[in-house]
Amino acid sequence: MSHRRTHLWISLIVGLAVWGAYFGHFLQQMRRGETGGLALWFLGALAVIVLAETVATGLIAWLFRRRARVLDEGPTLDAALKASHVALMLLIGLALSAAAALALASLFGWTLDLSGARGQVIAANALLAMVVSAELLRAGLTLALLPRR
Repeated sequence: MSHRRTHLWISLIVGLAVWGAYFGHFLQQMRRGETGGLALWFLGALAVIVLAETVATGLIAWLFRRRARVLDEGPTLDAALKASHVALMLLIGLALSAAAALALASLFGWTLDLSGARGQVIAANALLAMVVSAELLRAGLTLALLPRR
């Protein structure tokens, strides 16, 4: 397995686990009506992602350094570019959907109360969810498009 493929698998698995736990905690906090401590949870999740991916990728690369195969740059680069394009389109679509929702709300005179702490936390986590979704899609689609050899 190439180092690129190994890193993508690690990124996908760690991302699903860490961000899944974070967003699960976020939803529990929202059900309880609490917003305290979510900034620390976010920073903790970010630190765990960086540390886990760095350590796991380094360890696997070191352990399997002799068995790793090098993929052709052409097909590997092509897979990464296609997956990145799809992820970018997803991110743009999600951002435009959020903008449309805000515009429709204002059209009907609805207030989403983004001035309070709860509204700001929900908005920040909605934006985070958009970025995390696009990144997980990019990693998964790149893995799916990488040539098998």
